[in-house]
Amino acid sequence: MSRPVQTVRVTLAALFPEVGIGLLLFHAARRRMQDDDPERGDAVQWVILAAIGAAIAITVGTIIYNKLKSKANGITTDTPAAGQ
Repeated sequence: MSRPVQTVRVTLAALFPEVGIGLLLFHAARRRMQDDDPERGDAVQWVILAAIGAAIAITVGTIIYNKLKSKANGITTDTPAAGQ
């Protein structure tokens, strides 16, 4: 794994702990799927990994969206009128 990719992963995991948990689950599933089993097909492996990846991406996106939305709702837009 290249150094910039590793740096991005560490930074995202520090900012959003959910990303670290998602990466941990993804790598655990990936390791489990890479075990040698002659009855398991390659297509099934990649479909399961793609589904897990999509679920993690949707979850992380929803968490980030909700955090940003709550921050944006906390911003006051009231400005005092001139002369007050």
